[in-house]
Amino acid sequence: MSEQDPNTRRLDAIIRLLIELNRPKSDEKLSIASTVEILKSCGLKPIEIAHILGKKSVTDIAQYLYAKKGDK
Repeated sequence: MSEQDPNTRRLDAIIRLLIELNRPKSDEKLSIASTVEILKSCGLKPIEIAHILGKKSVTDIAQYLYAKKGDK
């Protein structure tokens, strides 16, 4: 995997902060599945979503990206 440029890393950090700030006010965290769904709905590519979430590859979030058969 190639290194991200500094500007991309900064934008990823800002996106992470915005996700954290917009999570429910209760003690529960915004789930990874919900976060992935939000980012996917914004038109981000799977690799971009993985980077934003601090994952090394798309396979780390694949279970959230692709609906299982029968989940539709």
